[in-house]
Amino acid sequence: MKSLLSIVLATILCLPVHAVKVHTIGDSTMSDYNPSATDKRGWGTYLGLFFDSDYVTVNNRGKSGASTRTFYDQPNLWPSVKTQMSAGDYVLIQFAHNDEKCNGVDVLDYNDYLVAHGQPALTDLRGTCPNTTYKVNLRRFIDEVCAMGCTPVLIGPICRKYFVDSVTLRRNGMHDLGDKFSRIADGVLLENQKVAADDHSMDYVYQMRQVAAEKEVPYIDLTTATHDLYLQYGDAYCTANLFCQGDKTHTSELGAKMIARLAAKLLKEAGILAEYITIPAELPEISQESRAESQESRAESRELSAFNFSLSTRNMCADAKGGMQRFHNSDDGKSKTPWPAGEIDENAVRYIDLAVTAPADSALRITGISMDLSAVGTSTMSCHINTGFGDHFTDVHTFYEKVALPKNVQTPVAIAPAHLIVPAGQTLHIRILPWLNDETSPRSGKYICLSNVRIEGYK
Repeated sequence: MKSLLSIVLATILCLPVHAVKVHTIGDSTMSDYNPSATDKRGWGTYLGLFFDSDYVTVNNRGKSGASTRTFYDQPNLWPSVKTQMSAGDYVLIQFAHNDEKCNGVDVLDYNDYLVAHGQPALTDLRGTCPNTTYKVNLRRFIDEVCAMGCTPVLIGPICRKYFVDSVTLRRNGMHDLGDKFSRIADGVLLENQKVAADDHSMDYVYQMRQVAAEKEVPYIDLTTATHDLYLQYGDAYCTANLFCQGDKTHTSELGAKMIARLAAKLLKEAGILAEYITIPAELPEISQESRAESQESRAESRELSAFNFSLSTRNMCADAKGGMQRFHNSDDGKSKTPWPAGEIDENAVRYIDLAVTAPADSALRITGISMDLSAVGTSTMSCHINTGFGDHFTDVHTFYEKVALPKNVQTPVAIAPAHLIVPAGQTLHIRILPWLNDETSPRSGKYICLSNVRIEGYK
């Protein structure tokens, strides 16, 4: 409890007596990661390092694979964030990477086109059109934030590391698809379209700025700031130090911390919570929480197949060959379809699902999750292993990430979660979410293979 003196001082200095929350919503470039699972880091993880923690706390809710549409629609994302918001809070909104999934066409319009031509509709609903539905979705976030007495702040999405030369990033690295996009006109799908550099109709960042001006809300140009940062250090240094290996989108710890400092600097310059922001010359060290495993005796653990264990898939097809269970992409959950081009992260509606339901009268403690993973036909198959609860897949944690599984080689996976409890009567879902990493064109005949699955725990 704060003393009367501190309350009086806070009043005199116009400081809040109670801490303000800054909620960050966006995609994988912002989100938190399990350090034992991956070297990816989102800048939202480190933003709080630059605030006075006595007055401001950061609630980082960035989510891998999310677009404006899927973040708004999924019950465990935007509806969940709103339950954590209070009047006076701030909400930082950064999207674009996954809104680009349909090359600038809104996926709902694209699905209408597919159905009209006798083809199955896509189930990946992330894609939006920059000058229409992307703007509509941003307005929805802004209106709902304001209705709750909070302050929305639009954040330009960080650049992709798409160097043309030492002084230039590709246009699409700045989230402007104007050099190559698709559109539907008079019922015809037109691909590989191009507009002039001064035509911003396919520029997600420009359209975000338009919404900020229209709604009279702050806009923070983190896109230009990261563009300048990458050019300052150059392609070789950025590749070796600021980005994950083989990745032009996701940052390492150093890259994420540098971007978080940029974001804090821009917020301060814009007068947003400026009195609580400090920009040090050197990046702060990050205190690491103890990652000691539970000392519970493993002897108590046993395989949990008896507790209503099940396996299912969403938008994937399974077959067996050579004694191996293989899973292929499937837009309709039945027929095999090519893996999409340009994927850089998980697709929340494509997964292999393992589920364990606790007895009605007792909770389960999960002590081990293990399996063998391999890829057939490709060396770019990648995946996350996430856990979540119930039909809405809430309280999501990523326990494992592998970018580029070795081709035709079994990779053992062993996860020993320290504190994973399934409450009585509830269901834990363990999902393997595969994607082909950043392929330039759609690919068929590629499989992720799963075998020797074992889930251990005890009541």
